[in-house]
Amino acid sequence: MKTTLQAITAILLIAGLAGAQSRDEDLFRRAAVIKPRPDELRWQRIPWVQDLAEGQRIAQAERRPLFLWAIADAPLERV
Repeated sequence: MKTTLQAITAILLIAGLAGAQSRDEDLFRRAAVIKPRPDELRWQRIPWVQDLAEGQRIAQAERRPLFLWAIADAPLERV
């Protein structure tokens, strides 16, 4: 009886580990599909200026337009 119980426990343990591994593989496969490509992350390389006066000074010095983004959230994931 004890041997049977140990065998059943071992089988359930192995089955559980195999199920966890397949869930992990599924998670990694899904993550690879939704992970942003490098060309989708180019906006992170822009030297964003968070001070309006500083941004105006830089834009005027470089004779470039000023891009103003106003939102009630943290658009650049800055908390």
